[in-house]
Amino acid sequence: MGVDMEVEICVNHNPTGQLIGVQIKTGASYFKTDRFGDVIYRGSQTHLDYWLNHSLPIIIVLHNPDDNNTIWQKITSETITTTPKGWKVEIPIKQTLNHNAISKIKGMNKLPIYFQRLQRLGIHRKLIERVVKGQQIVLEIEQRANKTAGHAHIKIIKVSEKNYEDKLLSEGGYVHFSPEQDVYSIFPWAEFEIDEEYYDDYDTEEFYNNYGVWDPEEKTYAGTTISWQEYVSGLPRIRYIDTGGGEIHFYRLIFSLNDLGRAFLRMNTYLENGNQLKLLI
Repeated sequence: MGVDMEVEICVNHNPTGQLIGVQIKTGASYFKTDRFGDVIYRGSQTHLDYWLNHSLPIIIVLHNPDDNNTIWQKITSETITTTPKGWKVEIPIKQTLNHNAISKIKGMNKLPIYFQRLQRLGIHRKLIERVVKGQQIVLEIEQRANKTAGHAHIKIIKVSEKNYEDKLLSEGGYVHFSPEQDVYSIFPWAEFEIDEEYYDDYDTEEFYNNYGVWDPEEKTYAGTTISWQEYVSGLPRIRYIDTGGGEIHFYRLIFSLNDLGRAFLRMNTYLENGNQLKLLI
């Protein structure tokens, strides 16, 4: 509700653990300026309450498709103004969202990095609890292989135990994305394995295409140059299915909990039972 993106700040393409929430509005109609040259954004009280109480710092981003101008402002009790009809926030027309804005945005989350990493676990808590309850939660990734490098579309899916139908829980897009490494940055509490049933037909076809001995008279494979066990043992733990003529790399991975995820849940259960923890630094 009211947060379109969770953004992790990176330095030289390396994730820092620093997180912010972003609300995005697009349209030239948002860019009417007042006499001081500021853009005025007005929103609902429900959204404002949600933003001010969010565990992450929130920024509002306005994009004008007519001139490709994108401006931003942080949402805090200091930047918003109460009005007779609600509230407003002033966004300087020259406060452009570009590389120069990174230093200001980086400073918004004042918590130490280890607390910011805990924030990510808190954001994913409902998903973690689904995995703990034994629900089969699947991560699907579609990554463009040969065009816009690193662009990926991700879906989080719950598989029904009764009819094995997929229910979409959430989806989003990523840039500069490398599935084999970045899934562990986005979901530091998780382990992944491929959905073997889903991969079975593809793996079998690849096995025979690469190692099958074709009998042209019988028009079938007479055997293989290596065994199936040898082939499977050499496959990467996380791997893709090549679709779309090599244009799309598709992954279907199953979530499970790692030690960090289990420790996080134990800590929360401990605190919810009225106990206290002390952090020694």
